[in-house]
Amino acid sequence: MIRPGTIALAALLAVAACRKDDTPAPRPTGPVTKSETNTWILDSMRYFYLWNSYLPASVDTTLSATDYFASIKNEEDRFSFLYKPSDLSTYPKYMLSQYGILFSIIDQNGIKGVIQLVIPSSVADLNGIKRGDYFTAINSTPLTSSNASELTTAMLKGTSATLTINNNIITLPAQSLGENPIYKQNTFKVNDKVVAYLFYNYFNDTYNTALQQVFQSFKTSGATELILDLRYNPGGSVAAASLLNAMIAPGITETSLFAKYSGNNHMGNRDITYKSALSVPESGNPISFSSLTDKRLALSRVFILSGVATASAAELTINSLKPYTQVIQIGEKTFGKDKGAVIISDTRIPWTLMPITYNLFNAKGNGSYTTGITPDYSIDEMSSLPLTTIGDNNDPLIAKAISIINGNAKINTNTTTIKHYYDAQIKTAEREVFICR
Repeated sequence: MIRPGTIALAALLAVAACRKDDTPAPRPTGPVTKSETNTWILDSMRYFYLWNSYLPASVDTTLSATDYFASIKNEEDRFSFLYKPSDLSTYPKYMLSQYGILFSIIDQNGIKGVIQLVIPSSVADLNGIKRGDYFTAINSTPLTSSNASELTTAMLKGTSATLTINNNIITLPAQSLGENPIYKQNTFKVNDKVVAYLFYNYFNDTYNTALQQVFQSFKTSGATELILDLRYNPGGSVAAASLLNAMIAPGITETSLFAKYSGNNHMGNRDITYKSALSVPESGNPISFSSLTDKRLALSRVFILSGVATASAAELTINSLKPYTQVIQIGEKTFGKDKGAVIISDTRIPWTLMPITYNLFNAKGNGSYTTGITPDYSIDEMSSLPLTTIGDNNDPLIAKAISIINGNAKINTNTTTIKHYYDAQIKTAEREVFICR
């Protein structure tokens, strides 16, 4: 996700740079004009954009950069993005990074907000807000089915917000928050099997060393099953995704294909191996495949918990694991981001452009999950309230995985339909774009 104050985004394409090979034209001097900015946008899109054959022939010099960019995006394109690194107001805002919480607004015996996740040590956490709490008002306005989106949009635009929880009004300041994506890991026994559980909420390769340590502990504990909880994970670094895959599945070598990228007439097709994916982490610390040997579980199956905002690298993980191990997906259909982008910048242009550039496929050429990846067992976590703590075995998604491990796969799945009026993490998934640098 683009976090306020952060310019660099997660790396996807395992190449050192994404720049055009054309010889640059002589650089003009003086302030950059609308025409020059829009020409740069169109020129870049013509080379990189997945839908470049649909672009206009000429530039509209009357429009601002943002309006012009919006006017030329393909109607199928949900994810391409333009922002100004020097202007935080051009960055998207997300509930988790701004207020330290995720929530859904649902209708179950009335309209209410349900807290799903709280960043540890955030103001929300310090004020006692916890997963499973209910709130009935935002900024003292009671929630209704018609105002949920309006109130949450206003909340994101504000410098602070209040939530009414158990008749108590809690004030939260808008901040720029980061998170340790490893919220919980543990092992437990199901009959004679050691089951590992990992709640991983963002593919941030700054935490790759910590992720390796988690899997080292799983292997030391003798884990033979893994429940990987990605239910709110919006994506991120491809290096982290390939690292995670390599530590889960058997039969992967450094020359094995992690993913295939299919682009336009300029970008062509790329086959990305695990070696190349691990070599270009956003954090700048490449990982050698051989260093993972003592941490790999080599599992014949993995249970992955998903939600409506499981997106980007999280979906790529689900799809790219399938050629190498059995993936049993439990939860809700994922978001449906099967595309990658590049990051384009010019020292003279104040804007940064991220056009969608590739369709993504796994090693067997399977992809095209634009409407999401359907789980093997469909369960909405909101069908069983109050929500349990992260990693609790009574959580309906985790309980389903345990029942399968127990050999009771036919146990009834709770298919209760819950009306959702707002899911905070979906707004994050809409802007979690894979890029190359």
